[in-house]
Amino acid sequence: MVRCTKDRPSYEEYRVGNRLNETQPNALYNVCGGMRRLASISPRCSQSDQYAGKGIQDIQPTVDEIVVNWIQCLRERWSSTPKQARDFDIGKRIQFLTVDITTKLCLGESFRCVEEDRDQHAFLDTVKTATPVSLQLSLFPELTRTLYHLTKLAPIRRLLVPSAEDKSGIGTVMSVVKKVISKREPSGMTPRDMLGSFLSRGLSRDQAETELVVSLVAGSDTTSTAVQATLLTIITNPRVYHKLQKEIDSAVNHRPISVPIQEAEARQLPYLQACIQEGLRIHPPLAQLRDRVAPPEGDYIHGYRIPGGTSVGFNSWGTQRDPIYGDDAAIFRPERWVENEESRIKEMKQVCDLIFGHGPTKCLGSKIAWMILNKAIFEVRCLIHSRLFLSQSRWLMMEDRF
Repeated sequence: MVRCTKDRPSYEEYRVGNRLNETQPNALYNVCGGMRRLASISPRCSQSDQYAGKGIQDIQPTVDEIVVNWIQCLRERWSSTPKQARDFDIGKRIQFLTVDITTKLCLGESFRCVEEDRDQHAFLDTVKTATPVSLQLSLFPELTRTLYHLTKLAPIRRLLVPSAEDKSGIGTVMSVVKKVISKREPSGMTPRDMLGSFLSRGLSRDQAETELVVSLVAGSDTTSTAVQATLLTIITNPRVYHKLQKEIDSAVNHRPISVPIQEAEARQLPYLQACIQEGLRIHPPLAQLRDRVAPPEGDYIHGYRIPGGTSVGFNSWGTQRDPIYGDDAAIFRPERWVENEESRIKEMKQVCDLIFGHGPTKCLGSKIAWMILNKAIFEVRCLIHSRLFLSQSRWLMMEDRF
């Protein structure tokens, strides 16, 4: 756990890693890295509006357009008939959905993974390869510092640091972002997407580029994981599945429901909200340790002395088995979010919200993630209830990658 003061976290540093730059090696280059100085928090806070959707035009209609197209593609390509049952990997199609939504909101144009039904620009392969490396580096800050100093040497820098000229890896994503930015500069266009919002708020081209690469990779992967994990826990639990189906059917039969469902409509379905909250709790989408550095004078946590400068992290999977959830914290049971007293549910939500971080380092895209979760879980439930069959492919746990 991370104890917090009224105004800011007690532990000021949240280290994932800065983008290396020869001219400004110590500058803050993305919202995930380098909060060694309090001044670094300010530019991050100034960007929170973009991630909350305030700087992006018609965020919900943009998401709706892609979700509707996604639903149509699933029905046209994978609907079964009385004579032929077709199974398919919905996990991959959920990845296509979140990639298209994220790229549309960030760049003003999607990668069209849904329409093409394939991984455009090898984006998903890049994320799959990079994620384990990122997790390992976050656990060994000494290794990260060593690599940082090594990359000051030009030959090693060319080997380790991604470039837009690369034919694979993060460099391919950087190349796409560079091309989008280059298109806008001569024309002076300032569309109200995340890129336009970044530039209008004073970020340089390099800063905007790095912010977008981080947003594309982190935003699409974690949201996809959250949707897949929540869906998996629902459809593999018949009691929960039928209870959710009953709530949704009742809502559809008694009042008009938009297609796709709107955020305000989804919030009126308490069991749907409970299923999503419990899905996030049981399978947090980010396994990375959220570390902070203890203040120079040190601190005490539960009676243990923490020396100054010590990096203190918490495991989101561990915190989500906290006793506040009850004796059955290891079990997927959405009812805990509707049957407890309001005061206890509030405490539970405070613990569950740690999945997204806290204070100045809280995930800035959590509201957009919740919107996508509401729409995707509701619509997939409707599709499964009609004529779609999901393949029985094994769920890949992070442990399987090591």
